[in-house]
Amino acid sequence: MYMTVIMILVSALSFWGAMYNKKTGNTPGFIIGGLFSLTLIGVTLIAIYDELIGIQ
Repeated sequence: MYMTVIMILVSALSFWGAMYNKKTGNTPGFIIGGLFSLTLIGVTLIAIYDELIGIQ
């Protein structure tokens, strides 16, 4: 439960950072941060699914 909440916060912060990199023109940072954000959001969605429904 606590890890899922932490992952949601980290996902939001990583997405926010990727968007900041895009706004400031940092293309390599946007690409690397965007890939990290997408991966982290995917893992977070799987964790939320596991918390609510359960993977068996």
